[in-house]
Amino acid sequence: MADANANASVLKRLISSIQDYKKSSYEKTQSYKDLMDHLRSMMLGYENEEVKVILHDMELTFSDSIVPDYSPYYIDMVLEKCEKLLEIRYGSDVELEETVEGFDDEVQTLLDQLTTTCTMKLQVLTIAGMAGLGKTTLARKLYRDPLIEYTFHYRAWNCVSQTYRKRDLLLGVLSHLINDLTDETNKMSDEKLGETLYRLLKGHRYLVVFDDIWDCTFWNDIRIYFPDDKVGSRVLFTTRDIELSLCVRAAKPTHVLRLRTEDESWKILSKKVFRTGVCPYRLKGHAKAITRKCKGLPLAIVITAGILKNNWAENSWLQISESLHSFMVRDPGKYMDSLALSYNHLPLHLRQCFVFVGVFPEDYDIPVTKLIWLWIAQGFIHETESGTLEDVAEDFLMDLIKRSLLIPGKRRVNGHIKTCRIHDLLRDLCLKKADEENFSQKVCKHDHATAFLDETIDSIMLLSPEPPALSLLSDFCYPSEFGKFLRNGQSFDIETYESLRILDVESISVSMFPAEVTQLLNLRYLAIQARDGSPSASISSLVNLQMLIIASRKNIVVPKTIWGMVNLRHLCIKTGENHIEDPCFVHETKKDSLQTLSQVSPQSCHNIFSRTPNLRKLGICGPLVSSQGELEFPNLRALQHLQKLKLLNTIPYGKPTRLLNTMMFPETLKNLTLSNTCMGWEDMWALSLLPNLEVLKLKFHACIGKTWETDDVEFKQLKILKLHNLNLRQWVCWRENFPGLKRLVVRQCLYLESIPSELGKINTLEAIEVRWCRYSTQVLLGLDFYYT
Repeated sequence: MADANANASVLKRLISSIQDYKKSSYEKTQSYKDLMDHLRSMMLGYENEEVKVILHDMELTFSDSIVPDYSPYYIDMVLEKCEKLLEIRYGSDVELEETVEGFDDEVQTLLDQLTTTCTMKLQVLTIAGMAGLGKTTLARKLYRDPLIEYTFHYRAWNCVSQTYRKRDLLLGVLSHLINDLTDETNKMSDEKLGETLYRLLKGHRYLVVFDDIWDCTFWNDIRIYFPDDKVGSRVLFTTRDIELSLCVRAAKPTHVLRLRTEDESWKILSKKVFRTGVCPYRLKGHAKAITRKCKGLPLAIVITAGILKNNWAENSWLQISESLHSFMVRDPGKYMDSLALSYNHLPLHLRQCFVFVGVFPEDYDIPVTKLIWLWIAQGFIHETESGTLEDVAEDFLMDLIKRSLLIPGKRRVNGHIKTCRIHDLLRDLCLKKADEENFSQKVCKHDHATAFLDETIDSIMLLSPEPPALSLLSDFCYPSEFGKFLRNGQSFDIETYESLRILDVESISVSMFPAEVTQLLNLRYLAIQARDGSPSASISSLVNLQMLIIASRKNIVVPKTIWGMVNLRHLCIKTGENHIEDPCFVHETKKDSLQTLSQVSPQSCHNIFSRTPNLRKLGICGPLVSSQGELEFPNLRALQHLQKLKLLNTIPYGKPTRLLNTMMFPETLKNLTLSNTCMGWEDMWALSLLPNLEVLKLKFHACIGKTWETDDVEFKQLKILKLHNLNLRQWVCWRENFPGLKRLVVRQCLYLESIPSELGKINTLEAIEVRWCRYSTQVLLGLDFYYT
């Protein structure tokens, strides 16, 4: 294989020289002569009739040209003949050396950590990432590196299965240290094998690689057999579990591999399809399109390369580029078995959540909040003593990310994950498991794009009875005709949809809140978009409803019957200043389940907070400034679980307002957003009195005035500060004002002259992000700084 790699490398260099438009005709001609000489030398001993014809044609083409033709067409012909000669010389099944494209920095970092003499203690290092990302390839690259071979006296490689045997692991390591394992060794007990291994490694510098680790149980079983003689020994794990390093007490944070960039993917595809690593001109356009569809996953690239290899027909490449997915699923065994290992290792409660992700379209940024709510509505989540349904669901989400089955997408300003994604191949796995385990899924997509499409999935309608154990979605579908009924104002047969659990038609705009929907008594999740989104009083008949999301162009009125819906957890109104009718005359008991209430007018709030003690998120929208210029809103002190609050004033005051009573905020408040409240900067001290405030967002005239001087005010717990669309010109502060600040975001503050240099002295500060501000609004600090 080394000879094949060497020859392929030489051919690539010579062909690239011929392709180089900067080279003169003379230089290209010389490179072509060198190419022919090398091909003759390479094919010595292999000169059959076919080889002679190929070499003769290449020589004839050159000699017949008075002016050598180095056009793309000619070079493609040369490439094809070189590829054919390599195939004849080395065979079609010979794999060239594996490449680790895009991980040069990781290779160097890991080499340094493996070979450093700064720390001579035995150290454990981990490489993590989703299936097919190249963990084993990277580990093998390190294992075979000349520096590693020189540094370590002993090296051993062992693959750990999901159901391992301690004996097999010990024998596997010993087989790399002893040339021939004797019958006596094979008959040893596990303890004796461990002692033998210990004695062999004792006093020697060794590297042992354990590939494809699923948990740390095996390491706990055999750790005692790896001596630490302070000679620089290392153990390297590859795993799909990002947090395994904590369990095995790794010396360094896990090296989490990323998806490849488009350029890196292109290089992998070229090297896998073409032995020379050079793609013909006429196929480049199709190859680039195919590369993009692989989404940066090396496993997908390698599978695709297998389909394309030895195929020079442009029409075939066009067909594959247009429908790559259908070509790959013709032989799912090439990738599905590997991916299925991750699924098989999931506990039952995570399997149903993972498979459910397959309902989202390909390449979709899945809103985390929506996914969590859908899991809850589908009955996948069960409350525990230590947390709410939402808390448990968020833990499940992070577990799937930790296991490299979901990919984090956009993040919120506080660093929390806002959206996530799933790779196409893993989505295929979801659909396959849904079919195998009696999940029935069918996606209905509507053509109408709306302003709310960024936050919603294409029309989702889930039909399911109560989910027993693993037979979660035994009757699960998305009836496409339902969207048409709503859009055209047509009635539908209630009996057909009586088991509907989740109805999300927020991507379809209707004129009014459809009254027929309130007859779907099994609904748990309902999302509607309407020009007039006010629900009728009959909404209370949806006694099982947990989430109600309404997007309306007009301000809406929520009827007082809503307070009879004892299971409602989230009432999310997307826009406007909306009124909720007084609950006093309808329901005297507390509504403990409600956790989210958004975009409600302050007038609606006075009589409802005593009946919603478990609110965690609240958004108030309406007039919040008195005629005397005081910022006023309902007293929230009774909401002892409230963590997130948004205050949006709809009637500008024009002059600085005052916040006189901070006792109206609950002490539990962690996240506060103010918009158009027109507070004077001198009153910002009042917000510093909130003992648990971690995130403060000041948007669109939240504060007015040219100067903010923080004086001796101290925001003790504040971690995130966001200033957005303010008329602030000068900001004077000291590091003592924000002792725990981690991130500062400044956007559209067009008049702000500079970021205070004192912020650079805050030890906890990790990043400053400045976007759409004047050019002079910048600072030189020794930390991450973003300027747009």
